[in-house]
Amino acid sequence: MIFKNSKYNCFTEKGQSDLPDNEFIKDCFQKGIEPVIYLDSCVCLHIIRVIDHRRSAENVDFSKIIALKEYIDKHPDIKISPFFAFLELCTKNGAIDKEKFQDFKLRIDFFEQIPLKVFRKFKYDFHRDIFVFRNIADILGNPLEVVDQVVNNSYCTLLKVRSLALNGLTKNMAEDNLSLLTDWMINSLNIFRGSEYKLAMHIFGGNTEFRKMIGMDSKGANVKKKLIGTAWDMFHTKFTANSFRLSEILQRNIYSFFLTSDNNLFKIFENLSLEVIKDGGDDFVSSFIMTSDFSYPHLDESFIDRNNEKLFEIFLDRRNQQYIYDKVKVDKMIAELEFENGIN
Repeated sequence: MIFKNSKYNCFTEKGQSDLPDNEFIKDCFQKGIEPVIYLDSCVCLHIIRVIDHRRSAENVDFSKIIALKEYIDKHPDIKISPFFAFLELCTKNGAIDKEKFQDFKLRIDFFEQIPLKVFRKFKYDFHRDIFVFRNIADILGNPLEVVDQVVNNSYCTLLKVRSLALNGLTKNMAEDNLSLLTDWMINSLNIFRGSEYKLAMHIFGGNTEFRKMIGMDSKGANVKKKLIGTAWDMFHTKFTANSFRLSEILQRNIYSFFLTSDNNLFKIFENLSLEVIKDGGDDFVSSFIMTSDFSYPHLDESFIDRNNEKLFEIFLDRRNQQYIYDKVKVDKMIAELEFENGIN
C-alpha cells in the first residue's frame, strides 16, 4: 500500500484505492491510458502553505505532504492535477481569478519539481527560486461553463437536504425524509443526484458526523459557505473519480485517482462500486451510482433493500430521458431554499 502511513485518502470509481505503483502506471501507458491523480482543494492549500512558509506553515500535517512528495519522487511518470481544485479556490461571483489561479499553479508545479532532499530540509525559497512572468495568458477559456450546472444542482440539492433535516432527524422521520428527497429530485429538480443522496442517507440514517457537511450547526452566510464547499466536493468526486466521464469531457483516455484529506467525504465513496452509470445525453451532466454497502442506525436492512429496488426502477424509467439544465428555474429554487435555510 503506497499510502499506508499517510492520512490522505484515495479512491477511484471502484471505491477505496491505493495510489498506483510503477507497474500499474507502466501498464496504463502501454495501453494508451494516462493515469492522473486529482488533488482536492484542501490538499492543494496545504501544499501551497508549505511552499510559501516552509517550517512555519500552520494547520498542515507535514507528514502527509512529505509522504505525497516521496510518492511523486518514486513515481515520476504519473501526473498530479490540481485543476478542478483550483476552479473551486479561484472562483468568485461566477468568474475565475486568473492571477490567483496562476499563482497557485506555480506553487504546485514548484512542489512537483523541487528535489525531494531539498524539500525535506526546507532549503528553498519559492520567491527566490522561481522566475515568474506577470503577464498571464488567457489559457483558461471559460471552464466554469462545464461545471456551473453541476455545482448549482448540487448546491440546490444540499439546500433541500438541509431544509428537510431542519424539520427533524429522528429515527421515525428517516424513511420519509429520503422519500421526500427522492420525489423532489425527480419531480422538481428533474435529475437524480446520486452523491448528494448518499450523503442524505448518512444524515437521515443517523450518522451524525455527516451533519457538518450541510452546516447543521452553522447560521446565515456560514451555512452557504459550508454548502457550496460540499457542492464543490461532490463535483470533484463525481468527475475526478470517474475515468469514463473525464475521458469523454477531456477527450483523453484517463484513469483517474482522487486524493482527499476529507475523511467524511472519503467515507461516502470508499465502498462505492460503479455498477450502473447513465448520463443525460452528450453533455454528461447526470449519473446514477448504485450501492448498498453502508450502515445506517436509523434505517433497517429491509428498507435499504426496498429503497435500492425503488431507485433501480427509477433509473430504468428515466434511462432514455434527456436532461436539460434550466438555470432560471434552478436559481429560483435555490433562492426559495436559501430562505427556508435562513440564508439572506
